[in-house]
Amino acid sequence: LKLLQSIPVHRCGSVAFPTHPAMADETNTWFGCAYCHEAFAEESHLQIHQKTMHADKPYSCVPAPMPEREKRMLNQAPTAAISKNIPLSEVNRHCVPEDCWVAINGKVYDMTEFMDRHPGGPTTILNSAGKDASKMYNDIHKGVMIDRYLRPEAHIGDYGVDEQLMSEEFWHTLRKARVVEIQEEIARLSADLDAHPASAGWPGKASSIAELLQDRHVDEQLRAKLERLETQKRVALDSDDYTKAQEIKAKVDALLQEAGVTLASNQAGGGIPLSEVAKHNKPHDCWIAIKNKVYDLTDFLQQHPEQRNSILAWAGRDASAMWDKIPGRFPSATWMTFYMRPEARMGEVG
Repeated sequence: LKLLQSIPVHRCGSVAFPTHPAMADETNTWFGCAYCHEAFAEESHLQIHQKTMHADKPYSCVPAPMPEREKRMLNQAPTAAISKNIPLSEVNRHCVPEDCWVAINGKVYDMTEFMDRHPGGPTTILNSAGKDASKMYNDIHKGVMIDRYLRPEAHIGDYGVDEQLMSEEFWHTLRKARVVEIQEEIARLSADLDAHPASAGWPGKASSIAELLQDRHVDEQLRAKLERLETQKRVALDSDDYTKAQEIKAKVDALLQEAGVTLASNQAGGGIPLSEVAKHNKPHDCWIAIKNKVYDLTDFLQQHPEQRNSILAWAGRDASAMWDKIPGRFPSATWMTFYMRPEARMGEVG
């Protein structure tokens, strides 16, 4: 009798039944709905279901077996249970200029790099950041395939969720796991910042203005001035006013010199990894690797706007694969001899 009393039970109305895991597949251990075939592991989920789907009927619970969808998940690897498609809730999280996803005609694209090359300007894309923009896109572009204008890596995946692979309970589990993952990432980044503070003779070795603005050791007044100038430069570039953009860049350089700040990218040192090159993929911050060398073509873009699209297509990437494919055009030996200035070379790829 004592042994039987020690077995945990679930109570569903006036019915009690054992919940030992070993009996999960053979015993009615789930909370079943008396009005349909749905079953839930927790009674609170059943209560919500009946209030939503059977609001005109009294609460009624019956013992039920484990649903088939849950049984299938028991035999799958964890990654096999996750849909390969991207839900709208994930697209919604990427809604800022530095991290911009847009869903168009069943596909999800990372528009972060493309928005500065968009003929209609970045504002239109930013208005749809984190959203499904299929209707607006089709109304304006009349069936034009967007893949023709984007880099292959901009296509992140298909839009939507395969409901057959995701139960409601697995969604909750996945969300909790994601929260823990983000907390661990924040803790790791905080530990890195504490372990590698800015070196003596502030500031830290930022390689660009964008990184410098994220440095917590930067003087607030200097940060405010740099942010204002960088915003003005972006506006000038968006309006194709390259003369004004060049003047603003000169002000930024003078401000950094006055503050005694030297960016790491301008200092002598070891090789530059392609992961660092990939961070500089915008018109106002354009690095390209060519034949194991890294070049900063930001100033060149401002002085030669007619070559803007051909160069920005390789911004933040290694363009060596296209070397001399089109003689006289970027990137080729003739082009390098005619256009490339010595100060544009950053260093070797490392």
